[in-house]
Amino acid sequence: MIFFWAETPDGWGIPGIHGPFAEDELDGYVQSGVYLIRGQGENLLIDSGNWTLPEYNNGMGDFLVEKLDREKNNLKYIFLSHFHYDHVGNALMLKKRYGATVVCHPLDRPIIEDPMLVTRRENVTRFGITPEAMLEDFNLQPGESFGLSDPVIVNRYWNRPVEVDHTVEDGDILDVGGLKLEVVHLPGHCPGHIGLWNPNTRTLYAGDVMHYPTPLGPHPIGNAQAHSRSIQRCLDFGPEVLLEGHGLSAYSGASSRRRLLHMQAQQRDTHARVLSCLLRAERPTTISDLLPAVMPIKTDLDYAVSTGIGERRCYAEACIQTHLLWLAEKGKVERVREANKIYFIATQSRGEFSSLRHVK
Repeated sequence: MIFFWAETPDGWGIPGIHGPFAEDELDGYVQSGVYLIRGQGENLLIDSGNWTLPEYNNGMGDFLVEKLDREKNNLKYIFLSHFHYDHVGNALMLKKRYGATVVCHPLDRPIIEDPMLVTRRENVTRFGITPEAMLEDFNLQPGESFGLSDPVIVNRYWNRPVEVDHTVEDGDILDVGGLKLEVVHLPGHCPGHIGLWNPNTRTLYAGDVMHYPTPLGPHPIGNAQAHSRSIQRCLDFGPEVLLEGHGLSAYSGASSRRRLLHMQAQQRDTHARVLSCLLRAERPTTISDLLPAVMPIKTDLDYAVSTGIGERRCYAEACIQTHLLWLAEKGKVERVREANKIYFIATQSRGEFSSLRHVK
């Protein structure tokens, strides 16, 4: 695969492509944006792209080595914005080659160090919930999985563990050759999602805050309320340059603001549409029944993925679920159980359905 790069106010960047179909997950047509920040004598690399199998010959690793070998500065840090495979795939190879310190948020560290964790119970129980409880809202069939959790697939394509040397929290400062770069915790897409702010150039590296649909994992892995706060947090910085995990980003203060306002509008519209569809239904409704009404038109990053016994639009369903739980927290929606299935109903419509058993 041919990658292209461009200069940025801080160094250079390789835009992250993201294919629109499930097949793209496997053949490498999903890559994170990768960015280099230069200080005096030291560099920092944000994310490391996707590692793909030799038969596809389109991973980002060789291209990154070619670029990094030309740098005069030492690579001090590999800053991983979050655990997703397209952002961490080449981290181990780059760490070994350049002796860089791998940095991430503590909440995503366990999966970065052991990607197979996404296929095991402890990935969920560490958040104080069981997998059964987390997935109950989706009314899965016997033997059905949800999202990319098939151990065979994960092991073959995305099991690229790397040892994390240092974890960072919101507000921490990384010194890169005299540059003081601020870590910004931007959860919602996933719990340990972080960005980086360079006040010298007013450049914000926002990771996958701009990914839609987000959240793409069920609550509490995904969190619509947290993601909405993260969008506002990015707006509050007032970046002159907004560099994203996927896409071509924005290169002025005005365009960065418009880009963020667009994402904010998408999330607000999704939130309002979920409630509107429930009110219009006037009956308890499952997430799968809500899906065609809430997201009637396919967006690029909304596609069906294997569940082991079929396919589901798991990312879109997870996004809807996190909005439903946020609405429930506001008292506008109730979660109900009938015949071992989970439904949701707008509280304004609940009177006619008093026979249903409400669950928290």
